[in-house]
Amino acid sequence: MADTQKITARALENSFLCVDSKGAEVSVRGTGPRATDLLLMSVAGCSGSVLKSVLAKEGFTPRKLEMTFEGVRAVGGPPRFETINAHYDVECSGLTEDKLKECLEATELACPVIQTLNVKTNITFTLNK
Repeated sequence: MADTQKITARALENSFLCVDSKGAEVSVRGTGPRATDLLLMSVAGCSGSVLKSVLAKEGFTPRKLEMTFEGVRAVGGPPRFETINAHYDVECSGLTEDKLKECLEATELACPVIQTLNVKTNITFTLNK
């Protein structure tokens, strides 16, 4: 059986209030981030935590792990990101560039957010009558 995650979203005057299954709340629009910002934050948060775990399994503890993600929007066509550019700034004793690249490849394969963005995901819609 597939593992399922669920969030709820409720329309407010100038935003949507999203709540995850543990009760954490995020306001989308209004004073909070835009939905596309949350998408980039999801990639950053997921890949960052996976990378940190991969590095730990390899015996590395980064002194610094900072990331910048930039979404490049498609011109014309569907309103989506065509490309997401990721920049990692990692400082870690004994970590070579080749080993970091290997760890980043493992991160890409293990990050559920990146894997979801790399394939066409089926989205179903239901209506409350």
